[in-house]
Order: sequence, then structure tokens, then C-alpha cells
Amino acid sequence: MKQLNDMRVLIVGLGLIGGSIARGLRQYSVCKFIGACGRDEVPLRKAQSDGVIDFWSTDLHEIAGEADLIIIAVPTLSMRSILEVLRSHARTDVVVTDAASVKGSVVEDVRSIYGGDQAFFVPAHPIAGSEKSGYDASSAGLYVDRKVILTPLSSTSSEALDLVSLMWRQLGADVHFMEVGTHDAVLAATSHLPHLLAYALVNTLTQQHLSDDIFRYAAGGFAGFTRIASSDPSMWRDIFLANGPATIAVLDAYMDELSRMRSAILDKEGEYLAQRFASAKGARDHFVSRHFRESGLSESSIDVTAGGGHSIPVLTIDGPGGSGKGTISTRIAAILGWHFLDSGALYRLLGLAARTAGVPTDHETGLLALASAMDIHFDLEGGGIWLDGTEVSDSLRDETAGAAASEVAVIPAVREVLLERQHQFRQWPGLVADGRDMGTVVFPDAALKVFLTASAEERAKRRYKQLIDKGIDVTLSALFLDIQARDERDSTRSISPLKPAEDAVTLDTTSLSIDQVVEQVLLLVKERFGTELRKTGILVK
Repeated sequence: MKQLNDMRVLIVGLGLIGGSIARGLRQYSVCKFIGACGRDEVPLRKAQSDGVIDFWSTDLHEIAGEADLIIIAVPTLSMRSILEVLRSHARTDVVVTDAASVKGSVVEDVRSIYGGDQAFFVPAHPIAGSEKSGYDASSAGLYVDRKVILTPLSSTSSEALDLVSLMWRQLGADVHFMEVGTHDAVLAATSHLPHLLAYALVNTLTQQHLSDDIFRYAAGGFAGFTRIASSDPSMWRDIFLANGPATIAVLDAYMDELSRMRSAILDKEGEYLAQRFASAKGARDHFVSRHFRESGLSESSIDVTAGGGHSIPVLTIDGPGGSGKGTISTRIAAILGWHFLDSGALYRLLGLAARTAGVPTDHETGLLALASAMDIHFDLEGGGIWLDGTEVSDSLRDETAGAAASEVAVIPAVREVLLERQHQFRQWPGLVADGRDMGTVVFPDAALKVFLTASAEERAKRRYKQLIDKGIDVTLSALFLDIQARDERDSTRSISPLKPAEDAVTLDTTSLSIDQVVEQVLLLVKERFGTELRKTGILVK
């Protein structure tokens, strides 16, 4: 058998899971060539354009024979049709593995199609993912420090098992082994049931007559618990149909517990409720203590917004206007290859979206719908801001956009929705967030917070140069007075006042060039995020 680094790997299904495998294989130079097959040409062409894959096809028949290792990353109930094609068109020495959440149905399909010839097949399940789906949501670091469970059959060859295990370890995963039946029972309890409950809870609450208020005033616990209800419906339909018996078994036990608690609430059995709650707390605390002690982590390193796994690193860069935070943030994000958030643009984007859609800036319901639906993209290379597929950078700078932003920002419900939108930018491998309250309000748990400042005189000079270069006639004295007034308003306002977080590093940029500030911030990044940078293959000199 060839060595992994000399192999041609084919990924069938280039969504979140398959796309992340492809990105990881490329970034970590795991194999020689990477191919992909899927029904939709768009992600396949994009992946090739990104340099992630070397070859692709929408016809598995014509491409299956080119691979040494085939990874099937399609919905569970689509596995059988893929295996049937491979039976006729893949090479006899090929190794095949999968990424399905249910192993029993996959193994049944393999046995049905291949009979006793199963040495080539290694069932696998990466315990990683997101409520988002598709190739665009994929990332090379998705599997770093995530568990991958292999459920080899008695007939699986040791060579095939070693190869698949090595591939996952090369992607940064923590590989475990488990029997097929045990896997499906464990995942029914830890993954499948929670998804079912999240879907059911959201559906239940949307049918209540106060559903608008329920969602509007929901606390963080509700958002965290129901986040997974945004997962791909088709994928989860297949999972429940494939793992029905194991899911029903744990669901029935859960319903019995709920029924008993319901009776206790009706009968005012406070002692029983306290006992059951204490028992649950003790069990979870014991699990967390044992699990994280063994892994050398703390519970705070788990990020619920990312579907589990290690916390996604965040660098916040706050400061007053003219301090250079926008320029520095985009430069740092581009160097690290991290996501970028210009928080100040969100309110302008919403104001612009409202104006475009004809929604009044005091129409709360309409604004909330727009705030949730906006498709926002910050282009680090070109410096542009895109809204729903259209570049709107210039439109955001005019006075009407600023006025609309101020009008929508005073609505508390709008601020809540936009706060959640800001949290959604926290994606692997990391986020650089630029604003005025990123480190104090939006990402108070950020591992590195930088607060940039500069004298009012220097900030006025910088703004003056920007405007003069654009042909806008202004006076330096007027800008200086405006900056002083804005500083006063920002620092004394009751909601999210402009101030450095208690654990922020303050940098005075008055006498520093852009390159000097970037260099100082990168040194801080290297100090705080060295481990994460090594995992993603990014080195800061």
C-alpha cells in the first residue's frame, strides 16, 4: 500500500464535513492529490479555484477509479447509492471510509453490497460540525482536537485502519475506537436526542400566542440550547431514520423523567425537584471535572457557539475614531487568515438595508427581520463591505447611512439581534473584531483585548488627511472639536460606553506608524495565541 503522502484522495460530498477534510488535507500537506465529487458544480469549482482540490467531477462513475483513498461525506441514507457505484468502479486496492453520524446502517449497507469482502472499509465519525452547512462553512481546523470515532469491523484490515487513523491524526483529530452498536447508542444520547429536543422546543414555542415576545426576550441559555435547531434538516432527518431504535430508547427514558418532574411541579414537591436538580448538577460537575482534568482543559475552553471543541480565539481591537483600529484590524486579520468583524458597519448596513427595502427605521418587526437575514461579507483584500451580494462600501459612508444607523441603534431589540449577529462571526480559525465595545460587551471572554488610542490632535490630523485625499473640504480645527465632542459622548453614554476592558492592553498610536502598531499587536497575538496559530499552520515571526 502507498504511503498517505503519496496518495490520491477522493472526497465524495463537499459540504461542511467533506470541505473541511479537503481544506485540512491541503493545509497540512497530508496527501499528494485531492479530488472531490458532488452533485453541485458550484462548490467543486470554488474549491478548485481556492486551490483546495486538484480534480473534480459530478459523475462518481468516471472519477472513482482514480483514488487510493475515498472518503464518503454524504447524508447517512445516501451512503448506499455511493457504495454501489464504488463496488463497480473503484480500484480493488482502494481504502474507503465515511463520516456518517450513524454507523449501524452504514455497516449494513457495506455488508449487503460487498458481502464478505469488507477489509477495505473503515467506518468513521468525526465528532465535529456546526449548525451551518455547505462548503463555504468549511474550515481546515474543524477537526483540530476534536474526537473522531472509528468503528472497525472484524474483517477490516489493519493496513486500512492504520491509514484512516493516520489521516485523521494528521488533521489534528483525537482518534478513538468503539464498537458499532455502542457508538450508535452513545451518539443517540449525546448528539441525536439534543438535536431532537432543540427542534421540538423551537417548534413548540413558535406555536405559542406570545411567540414574538418569547424569542425577543429569550436569555442566553435559550439561544445556546436551541442553536443546533439551525442544523441541516435533511441531514438530521436521515440520522433519525437511520438510528431510530437507539434514539427512541433514550427519548423514552427522557420522557419518563420529564413526566415525573411535571407531576412534581403540579404537586409542589419542592424537595423532590431539588433532589433531582442536585443529582443532575452533581453528575454534570463530575463529568466536567473528570473529562477536562484528563484532557488538561478547563470547561471555559468549550465554545457553545461553535458546536463544541476548543474555544475559537478572538482578538478584540477597540478604540476611539481615528485611533487606527480599522486599518490595524484588517491588516492583522489578513495576516492571520482569521475572520474579520467591523462592528460599527453593522448598524449602517441595517440602516441601508431598511432604506433599500422601504422599511421605516422605527418599524421594529421589519428591522428585526432584516437584521437576521442580512448576508454580510467583509473583503479584507479589496477592503470592501458586501451586503446581500452587492458591494456597498461607498453607500455606507454617506450621511444618510449614518443617520439611519443612529435611528435603528436606539431600538433595544435591534441591538440584541445585532449582538447575536456579531457573535456569529466567531468562526474557526479565529476572529479579529474591530469596534468600541468588543472587549467589554460583545466578546468579554476574548483571550486578547487591545485598546488603541491616540491624542485628539493626531486623530484629527489623520481624519483631515483622509477627507482631503477624497476631495472633501474640511478644516482641521473643526475636526478637532468634533473628535473631542464625540469622545465625550462615547465615554459618558449609558449603553456600552467607550472604555478599555479591565484586561485590555492599551497602545498609544500617536507617534507610531501603521507598521509599528501591526508589529506590536502581532507580538501580543503570538504570546496569547501561539498554540492556535501552530495548529492552523500560521506562523507569526
